[in-house]
Amino acid sequence: MSVMVRRLFKHGGSYALDVPMDFVKRIGATTEVILESTPRGLNVHPKTELDNIESDPLFAEFVNALAVDAMKHPEKLREAKKVWDKEWGVLLKGVTADEE
Repeated sequence: MSVMVRRLFKHGGSYALDVPMDFVKRIGATTEVILESTPRGLNVHPKTELDNIESDPLFAEFVNALAVDAMKHPEKLREAKKVWDKEWGVLLKGVTADEE
């Protein structure tokens, strides 16, 4: 890991940052990165095909809100087979419950 100082510059209505060329070469064919804001700073990671909705910082919050709502209003819950349409069956054909 290398540490370097870079200046932010105005780009339209936002700010931009030059990314070192060795980083761009290392991430390969992707042109997308994940920006993770933490109390200590901003982390930049190359986006990979393994990144999905679970990597979104708000996903855990969303799932928690669903769980809280389900506990408060269990009468709203329905059996999955009764609310899923035919497209789900086609989409999930061959997928077993133990697969991630």
